[in-house]
This record gives sequence, C-alpha cells and structure tokens, in this order.
Amino acid sequence: MQFLDIDLTNMPVTFCGNYGDPIYHPDFVHMIQEFKLRGAQVTIITNGSYKKPEWWQELTLCLDKNDLVVFSVDGIPENFTQYRTNADWESIQAAMTICAQAQCMTTWKFIPFAFNQTSIDQARVLSQQLGIDHFEISPSDRFDAQTEHLIPTADLLGTRYSDQRYWKNHSRSIGVDAKCAAGDQHFVTADGYYSPCCYVADHRFYYKTEFGKNKKAYSINDTSLTNILEQPSVVDFYQTLDSIPACQFNCPKGTHEQSHNTN
Repeated sequence: MQFLDIDLTNMPVTFCGNYGDPIYHPDFVHMIQEFKLRGAQVTIITNGSYKKPEWWQELTLCLDKNDLVVFSVDGIPENFTQYRTNADWESIQAAMTICAQAQCMTTWKFIPFAFNQTSIDQARVLSQQLGIDHFEISPSDRFDAQTEHLIPTADLLGTRYSDQRYWKNHSRSIGVDAKCAAGDQHFVTADGYYSPCCYVADHRFYYKTEFGKNKKAYSINDTSLTNILEQPSVVDFYQTLDSIPACQFNCPKGTHEQSHNTN
C-alpha cells in the first residue's frame, strides 16, 4: 500500500483480474480491508466460483453501501460454462445470495454469445430471484477467427468490433479517445507492475510499450505512484496516445462501449 501515496478517500478502486479472478489472491480480504480503511470505494469483478460461504461472509463485512460486487456469469446454470470453463454454479449462487443480503450493491454482468443470447431473459429473472440489484448486458468485441462461432447477433455485439477490424486490416489509426488520457486512471498487474490501463498490460501490446520493455522501473515494490507519474517516459506516453498501437486498437475515437443496463 506504500505505492499508493495519494489520498484514497472516496477514490474508486476496481479489482478485476486481467488474466485471472482477483478473489483467488491469498490475501484478498486483507487487501480489501486496507483499501476500505483508507476510504476507497471498492468494486470487485469476479465469476464467484469455489469460495466457501464463510469467505464471502468475511469479505462482505468489509464492504459498505458505496461498494459493488459484480458477478461475471455469461448465461444460465445450464450453459454459462461454455465460456466460463470449469466455473461452479453452486458456489456462485451461494456467493450471490450472501452479497445480495449484505450492505454492498450487486450486479450480474452477462456477456452475450451465440450460445447464450436466448437465455438473457431467464438470467435476468434469476438475478431478481437471488436479490441482485442490477442485471447488465455487457457486449464483447473480442472476437477473432478462432472465436467467430461465438459471435452473437449484431445488436448484441460490442460497438468497437468494427473499428478493431478496421485497425487490423489497415494497420493505421482512426483516432484515439483514450479513457486514461486525463491521467487519473491507473492499473496494477497481479504481479505488481504499473501501467496506465489494463489494455496496455494486455500481452498483445505490453512488451511493445515502455511499461513492458522496462517493467522493473514500474514495480510497486520499489517506487510510488507519484514517482512513476513524474517519469519522463510516462509523461511522454500521455502526450503521444494517438501513436500507440494499444490505444489505437482499444480506444478508437468516436466509439463508446455499449452497455444495456436493466434493474
């Protein structure tokens, strides 16, 4: 926590694994306790599988009405493991039930695919039965030649999909509208390295950026957030977003991630 040498009062902090589920960190509950002691507003994004009810009860005791637990479950119990391989509905349902009864807010986030798009209404009803506060349809744009069979109908496809296809086919930018441009959003990998956002930390781009090439300079064990943001290479990054492939691909100008929210 020494890395975060800033005031965290009412600061939104999201725990969302880039390459795994954050709840499996061995000290996860302790980390949440530390962030809450410093006044942060916490969002936890998880599939929710395999943790015991006692663990969820301990976690939710740390959370208040300003915090949010998002359950990423893409389908209904009969089909959601077609994407969430090896996930476990019984433990997810127990987690949802405990969180729904706690002070924190809850969301069921549902990515539409070809195999589950007809299950949306059933999942919405189930979320209401479990006491979940919000049901969110979260269209994906992350499809390639190997996953084309999973693409849902056009109205349930992420709005960046066509822009990203354009970038891949033409190898040039259509402009950048980066969410991190203001310099007030930051990302730390599970192994303890800073980057401006999770898109930059994606393996497809990471080692082509300053943050991947010289990752030791961005270890949260060796420096502070303030020191990192003052480094010339980081200042330069924010000044040259339009020329950075990770930004061109993930934050194309003029599009915004589609979201369909239903209470």
